[in-house]
Amino acid sequence: MLPDEATFEAHLAGGPFQSGLDRGRWRLIAITWPYALIAVSAASRSGAPDEYVLRFECSNYPQLPPTAQLWDTAQNAALPFDHWPMGRDRVAHAFNPGWKDGTCLYLPCDRLSIEGHDGWRTQHPSMIWSPEGDITQYLRIVYDLFHASSYTGVRGP
Repeated sequence: MLPDEATFEAHLAGGPFQSGLDRGRWRLIAITWPYALIAVSAASRSGAPDEYVLRFECSNYPQLPPTAQLWDTAQNAALPFDHWPMGRDRVAHAFNPGWKDGTCLYLPCDRLSIEGHDGWRTQHPSMIWSPEGDITQYLRIVYDLFHASSYTGVRGP
């Protein structure tokens, strides 16, 4: 097992991840290193799923932030855009299928999205990835978005 994978698995066994698991906020589906599938629960909205799956790419974890995309486990492929979450304000920005062709979420904690957004470090310091933290840094942000009043459900056709 590589050191980044061992660290990731230790973080999954740790208190912050287990606490979220116990509270029904997220659940681990699978790990095929450097990828991990984690489902994050979503607030109940008409016609929307109870959870969305994120496919994290975690190479060089935790020194580098992970990057995540919405995932369809049945098809083992990126989630089609019409199945993406939608909403207003921050939710609309974070889950923007037009951002990098849907290959990542538009969040300050995401490895691909932080590139070119140096201003985020001062505008959103609580959302910036810290190598001293763990995967729950990312999961908490997504969970909060899925439970915000501005989350309206699934995009639809």
